[in-house]
Amino acid sequence: MPKNTPDALIGTIERISKLDLRLETTIRLAKLVTSCEPGTRLPTERELCDKLGVGRSTLREALRCLAFMGAIRPRQGSGTYVTALEDQTVEKLISLGVTLQRATVQEIIEARRALEVEAVRMAAARHTESDRNDLESIMAAMAASSGDPAKASRCDLQYHVRLAGASHNPVLVHFINGMRALLEIWINKAVNRMPVVQEIVCEHNGILQAVFERNGDEAAARMDLHLANAADRLFSVVGKDHYMADYLSLLLTSTHGEYIGGWVYGAIAEPSFDERQLG
Repeated sequence: MPKNTPDALIGTIERISKLDLRLETTIRLAKLVTSCEPGTRLPTERELCDKLGVGRSTLREALRCLAFMGAIRPRQGSGTYVTALEDQTVEKLISLGVTLQRATVQEIIEARRALEVEAVRMAAARHTESDRNDLESIMAAMAASSGDPAKASRCDLQYHVRLAGASHNPVLVHFINGMRALLEIWINKAVNRMPVVQEIVCEHNGILQAVFERNGDEAAARMDLHLANAADRLFSVVGKDHYMADYLSLLLTSTHGEYIGGWVYGAIAEPSFDERQLG
């Protein structure tokens, strides 16, 4: 049979997966939302399904993504409306954008490492007395929580967010928070024993020592080593070549309200989208 016949070529065509369809629907719906002014009422669910050529379940998952980011909000009996962007919305947009681009866990870790190493260098030069007091308080709480890995993990998050803030570069802070939020669910699983917490506390304090001495190069070197160790811990619970998009449902529809990336997942992840709310 000739190689270029339809029968021969059909075997080379990949099926469109449900995941790809959900991602494409989310991207297109996000473009619609970002082109609208805050307060704009979205078309009905039926109209959106017809326009996008997708089923209701696919559309509703895309809507959940946008509601999770805070980009839209349903009003009971009225419809679904575009909302104004807030700081956390920007970080969620970064997280979702990276996810939709089929980034791997390793790629996100590499990006986070580059951002945090530069941020700590800036923090060494720019931190204030208030920054120092806050970071010392966080580390005191983390050291006291070595027997409670869940609490220590929350302190770990606060440390990295607050240290990034000490760079006094809000754009960098948004990107760091967006990257870290994608990894938070596995970081919580990796920080699971007292010896691990104690090791992290030691690394954190070493970084802070260099920051408070305003030694940017040493702070950057210590952060780089710390994040290399953190990556090894993370890879013990998730594969480095896994696509973040494969975990989209996990990130968006947690029913436990887990504290991930500074937001409570589950609390806003599953608004009820029905025909009455969508107009």
